[in-house]
Amino acid sequence: MEGLASVAGLSHHFAVRAVHLVLLTAVLCCPAWVTHAQDASGQPPAEDTRAAALRAAREKKQQETAPPEPNALERGLRAFERGGVPLITRDGLYAKLGSLTTGSGFAYGAGYRSHRFFDRDAGLDLWAGATMTQYWAAQARLQLPIAPDGRIVMNTYWRRHDYPQEDFFGIGPDSVRANHTTFRTLATTVGARVNGRLVGPLAVGGGFEYLNPSVGDGKDKKVPPIGDVFDDATAPGLDSQPDFVRSLAFVDVDWRSPRNARRGGWYRAEYSHYEDRDQNLYSFDRFDLDARQFFSVLSERRIFVARAFVSTSHTPGDQTMPFYLMPSLGGNDSLRGFREYRFRGPHALMLQGEYRFEIWSGLDAALFYDAGKVAMQRQDLDFNDLESDYGFGFRFNTDNGLIFRVDSAFGSRDGKHLWMVFGGTF
Repeated sequence: MEGLASVAGLSHHFAVRAVHLVLLTAVLCCPAWVTHAQDASGQPPAEDTRAAALRAAREKKQQETAPPEPNALERGLRAFERGGVPLITRDGLYAKLGSLTTGSGFAYGAGYRSHRFFDRDAGLDLWAGATMTQYWAAQARLQLPIAPDGRIVMNTYWRRHDYPQEDFFGIGPDSVRANHTTFRTLATTVGARVNGRLVGPLAVGGGFEYLNPSVGDGKDKKVPPIGDVFDDATAPGLDSQPDFVRSLAFVDVDWRSPRNARRGGWYRAEYSHYEDRDQNLYSFDRFDLDARQFFSVLSERRIFVARAFVSTSHTPGDQTMPFYLMPSLGGNDSLRGFREYRFRGPHALMLQGEYRFEIWSGLDAALFYDAGKVAMQRQDLDFNDLESDYGFGFRFNTDNGLIFRVDSAFGSRDGKHLWMVFGGTF
């Protein structure tokens, strides 16, 4: 009997251990069961309680956080941009302020625009402006969407301008400042372009223009007119100017953000053929490549900008490229340490860099460096013997663009230059 009792006791002992082992296995292998058991008790897990408390705190903070208030300068610039002064509006009459071309000086005038022309989504823009230096221009532009979604747009335009004292120093990298002259250019341009946005920031397009240029002696009494220093051999196209038909095609990739870019990039390649319609002497091809990249740090308050521009041309052996259609460097938007149009040539290279940093909302300061050259032969378009300058400036801006900028340039063989310009740079 004692043996049987011992066996029974051992059996009971092993049975209890077996039950404990089964329960332990269930706990280890089925944590969801444990959670369910805890939920059924009415007490949520500690981890879930902490997560809910943190989530509620974040939501409360977001509700209590107010957007930053713009300062007085930013409010004023936005008001100016939206139409806070007379005649500046999105539609209807507006004031035409700024400049007409590099070196024209401050322009004033008026215009009219409408984004619902002919009771449809067509944009009409008419304006005319003039400067104290007797520069003037007038333009009419009609923008018509072709595709229903606006991905294909056609622009037709007419422009007439008179620039009476454009600077000219000669052609090629060896031009000298002592040969400074001015010429007058009076021209009419009529054209049409089609722009199609394919995928995302990629757009392609093309068009045709009719150009009717006229070139003569400049009216600046401080320097000689162009005819006193140069002739048709040293300034091709000076004696006579034909009418041109320009055909063009371009590829454009624009992923800048915002419009006054603080990140992204803009890359554009454009091919043009200029056909002499009168004399069969001045036909040529021109290819331009412009690449701009924007990098930002510290909440987009520090911006690094890089730009590379290349222009090259091809002129058949029996043709000549007119000097007034050659690319040029110098002035407020290229080599800022040199006078306007200081260098001209059939081929040009320009490199620019800027570091822009926010002083306060609506005002940035900038440090910049420019380098570039023109060349008579394409093989000379390299990085040797580049003209250069450096300087600093200020930009009054909104997210939609620059309102006004000031640049002081130094370090060139052309002396110091101060530029004050309405509108943007690269």
